[in-house]
Amino acid sequence: GITISPNGRALYVSDSDKRSIRAYDLDNKGVATNERVVVENIPGVPGGIRTDVNGNVYVAAKYVYAYALAANGAAKLLGTVMTGETPSNLAFGDPDMETLYITARTSVYRTRLNVKGALPY
Repeated sequence: GITISPNGRALYVSDSDKRSIRAYDLDNKGVATNERVVVENIPGVPGGIRTDVNGNVYVAAKYVYAYALAANGAAKLLGTVMTGETPSNLAFGDPDMETLYITARTSVYRTRLNVKGALPY
């Protein structure tokens, strides 16, 4: 999965082989540079990924994990959304953008959050 930070200055990519999230700086033309790993050792295989308006990153892996990314590159696990099945993808929705929808093999889950999802455009 891929997503962009709320300010449009970073690209995040889930790396399923290395079970990590990579980040790239984006310039004003969309050129990606400065590849780095911002989250390592994610339980499960990371797939879908999204950001909220505060810049936190949500990734679907064994469960859905929410990470805060600090300016110094450190990542802090904020919380885990447990689902009955392994999640594959996610998206923010509803008119207020405070519901996280989570897809899995046979189900769609949703959970209300106290933060708005960042619009990917």
